[in-house]
Amino acid sequence: MKRMLSAHLVKLSRRSPQAGWTLAELLIVVVIIAILAIMFLLINWKRNVFRAQDAQRKTDVANIRRAFEEYYNDNNCYPSVEVLNNCEGNELSPYLEKIPCDPTTQEPYLYQPDSETNVCLGNRVCTKLQDWADPDITTLGCHAEEGCGWGAYWNYCLATGTTVTAPGFIPGTTPTPSLTPTPAYDGPYACRPGTLSGGQVVSSGTCNNVGDPASYGCPRSFAESDCQGLCGSVSYWCAQ
Repeated sequence: MKRMLSAHLVKLSRRSPQAGWTLAELLIVVVIIAILAIMFLLINWKRNVFRAQDAQRKTDVANIRRAFEEYYNDNNCYPSVEVLNNCEGNELSPYLEKIPCDPTTQEPYLYQPDSETNVCLGNRVCTKLQDWADPDITTLGCHAEEGCGWGAYWNYCLATGTTVTAPGFIPGTTPTPSLTPTPAYDGPYACRPGTLSGGQVVSSGTCNNVGDPASYGCPRSFAESDCQGLCGSVSYWCAQ
């Protein structure tokens, strides 16, 4: 009997570690899960903050471009290259009440004229998006880290009187769209052509004030300076 009891106790001692989790083990698992959950929440929170700040940057750049277009309509030229240097300044008044700057760094946005000697030919206004996964970056033919060709990290630009794509970006051909909307000229803004490669849009078209849309072979024009966001479609691109 004594021998049988001893054998039973030995068997129990061997089984007990496998029979369930100890309190210490459960606590360790709970702590690990909590840490992973906190890390996940922090990463998502940071991404959402970046996206909110990037949305403000995009709005600022769009407002600057609109002000530049209105300035051009009155002066037949764009503002001087130093116009964006004074954050919260009134250099663009009445077209823009205050000069916006980056919402986190307070760094002026980049104003890149097409010509070093003639600012009237066109320009790009650029910002640095923090969310490098933003598809708008690659749509413009830019790189998240290397930018659009005007210095590192200037990776999102809007164009006025020109195209957005970076210097050295190899343009494709722009075929006649197979489906062309019925011409509807509602204003001076139209989609200047972007870039195609293998029939795919590599760089979106840009919404510009073209003056006379018919003379540029535009299938449609808009009263809004964002062309209702339709410039990503080849069907709305002007012939030139």
